[in-house]
Amino acid sequence: MALGACSRSASKSASTSDSLTVRSVECTPAELRSVEEQETYTTALIARTTNHISSQTGGRLSKLSVEIGSRVQRGQIVAQLEASALNQARVRLEDSRTSLARIDELYRVGGISKSSWEAARSAVDLAQEVFNNIQENTLLRSPISGVVTKKNYDVGDMTPPAQPIVVVEELSPVKAVVHVSETYFSYLRLGLAASIEVDALEGRRFEGRVSNIYPTVDPTTHTIGVEVEIPNADLSLRPGMYARITLRLGVRERLLIPERAIVRQAGTGERNVFVLSQGKALYRVVELGRLYGDHYEVLSGLKEGEQVICSSPSTLTPGTEVSVKHQR
Repeated sequence: MALGACSRSASKSASTSDSLTVRSVECTPAELRSVEEQETYTTALIARTTNHISSQTGGRLSKLSVEIGSRVQRGQIVAQLEASALNQARVRLEDSRTSLARIDELYRVGGISKSSWEAARSAVDLAQEVFNNIQENTLLRSPISGVVTKKNYDVGDMTPPAQPIVVVEELSPVKAVVHVSETYFSYLRLGLAASIEVDALEGRRFEGRVSNIYPTVDPTTHTIGVEVEIPNADLSLRPGMYARITLRLGVRERLLIPERAIVRQAGTGERNVFVLSQGKALYRVVELGRLYGDHYEVLSGLKEGEQVICSSPSTLTPGTEVSVKHQR
């Protein structure tokens, strides 16, 4: 009787010990999900177009019609140089026209040769060209609609040839240039959506579009220049402001697992998971990609549908017997 009781007690103890070695775990499958690819870049905003308005001949500035901050329209006169040379050119043009009119009458009645008439006609054309050139460099017009952002001279100053008198920038829209890794080249297209946040305008988000994709890849950085155009009707965005540009590169399918299923090896870059297989936790090395919310992309090491243990995986050891209390 004593031996029988002892045997039953030992059997019960062994059974209890076995049950204690089986870990209760939660599992979830590695699954393909559609995720939005996004990349964020930090850069400074710039004007869509910048024009440095100058005179090719230079001269004394006699009139300045704008100040910094002035809005101008395309074709508007913004500055004028002394007109003495222009007046002289105008007189020469009028004289050449008067001479041509007189010679034209003589030519009609045969009183002058055709070559003389052609010479007078050429003189008018030349005088007109000279006048137009001097006028263009005396009355300085803005080639774009925009805002004056710089003024380098005041009335009375002598302006050197080809030196900007004022700078006009088109600020509606503004743009940003970001440099995108060549690995995303196939994602890029004109019109691609972008969202923009600016530290100086906290709480506001702006929407933009890719307006230009540079034709070459930088051989040093292996990046592609991409221009993003941002509407700016109220001119709240200014060149020089730092902005975060997020390109929405499209929706792609990625193999994902929860972040909490990852086991990180201290001192190395190795990442692992425990896979459920026939009631045991098997150790598996995985290569991870990007983090999407609370899920990591798996580049290698797992197949779709494999169950990974996501409840305290770092406390497991390879080969641990497990029972699943929750499984998706």
